[in-house]
Amino acid sequence: MSIELIFQIAGIGILTSIFHTMLKQAGKEDIAFIATLAGVCICLLMVVQLIGELLIKVKSVFFLS
Repeated sequence: MSIELIFQIAGIGILTSIFHTMLKQAGKEDIAFIATLAGVCICLLMVVQLIGELLIKVKSVFFLS
């Protein structure tokens, strides 16, 4: 795991919170919720890819396939 991924996730979190705050103050709370949900989904996809790589490496270490 590289430090770049942590910075990417932190950057997505900061941008998502800025968008959420701006949209909420503009009175568009439903769009703010959707923007926040999109940011969370992007981060979850990044983490799921890492977990997939981890499982492949564990599988190769123990010669499971």
